[in-house]
Amino acid sequence: MPTLILTPRHTDDSHVLWKAAARLGWQVERLAAWRVPPALQSLAAPVLYAEALFGPTLAEQLGLALLNPAQDWLVRLPFDYRKRAITLATLGAARQLAQPAFIKPPNDKSFPADVYRGPELPAEYDDAMPVLVSGVVTWELEFRCFILDRTLGVCAAET
Repeated sequence: MPTLILTPRHTDDSHVLWKAAARLGWQVERLAAWRVPPALQSLAAPVLYAEALFGPTLAEQLGLALLNPAQDWLVRLPFDYRKRAITLATLGAARQLAQPAFIKPPNDKSFPADVYRGPELPAEYDDAMPVLVSGVVTWELEFRCFILDRTLGVCAAET
């Protein structure tokens, strides 16, 4: 039986995953600190849910390899699923935008995903850094869903 390992940081997503794992009969362990205790390092089927900053360190302690989606996976997703134009660009190109756009790093949270005019983007990052750029949309409701084995599991609405 898998064991879900959660970081010490409590988030809405981690709470939803905790409940979903419990419904499936999984063991759930929340770390008390940012180190995996020896008792958890030898688990047969650990499943790690961690923030991008600590994921690699915790995965190494568990003997896991992390997988990241391709930076352009959202761009390649069929339009019917995303309902808006999204491009993969460089931060340097995004800095040239005069109109507001929603801009975010594709696979990390190095700077906050937000609506920016080009010159408002954080200056401390290299112009070659990849970013996703889309038009500005207003959400009435956002859903976070988790999928296991191509089956929709748990969804939670966020306002």
